[in-house]
Amino acid sequence: MPSIPNVPDTIACEIYAELCRSLPPPPDDTPEARAIREQHAVAAVAHLLPENVAEGNVAVQIVAAQFHARDALQGAVRSGLDPEDLRRCRAWAASMMRQADSGIRTLLRMQAERQKAEDALRPAAMQRAGYWFRSVSEPEPAGSPTTSPGSTERESPGSTPEAPPPPGPPRLEYGAITLGERYVTLYPDRAAAVLAAGGLPARLNFPPPDPALIEELLSSNSPLVRAFRESHAPLAA
Repeated sequence: MPSIPNVPDTIACEIYAELCRSLPPPPDDTPEARAIREQHAVAAVAHLLPENVAEGNVAVQIVAAQFHARDALQGAVRSGLDPEDLRRCRAWAASMMRQADSGIRTLLRMQAERQKAEDALRPAAMQRAGYWFRSVSEPEPAGSPTTSPGSTERESPGSTPEAPPPPGPPRLEYGAITLGERYVTLYPDRAAAVLAAGGLPARLNFPPPDPALIEELLSSNSPLVRAFRESHAPLAA
């Protein structure tokens, strides 16, 4: 059963168990058919890429509603239904589809807000992407005095104003952090899997990291990444 990032395995198992309990029975209600349907539902939740418990719960609601919508549509095409039962099946299918669509919009909004919060905590990554964090101030108008309004000092008539220092590189508002440091901080389970495999794991249950990021996890001299690598040395061995 696939894991959910940042969620303990016991809680992830309970989330998937709740999903299986919410599914309608298959048309051919046998143990084999139920197992296939549960595997289908679990894979559908995993492909929605939940990253925490809240997103996992919403993903389960989406997939369960989709399965009930399909079950209602299958009921609508069964022979022998009177017009009233046919209308009820179609109405139930439409209601479940609307709930699934609403859940998808909610999940996408939650994931976008989470990603925005993660990027705000790691401005150095945005800097490498082309953004610069610097203090912005309004330039003084040309010919304005260099002294403050309340100052008594005045420039002598023949004095030459001091040249401003050359501009330096933009100063980061927050501490810089590398991609590897960000990865081991936000996704310790994924980083541990990369270290255990000595590269890209053969079986992935998360989006594959870039080769440069994998190389940094395996060989970076960053104190944070090195400490994480040393703490997971028995696992990698």
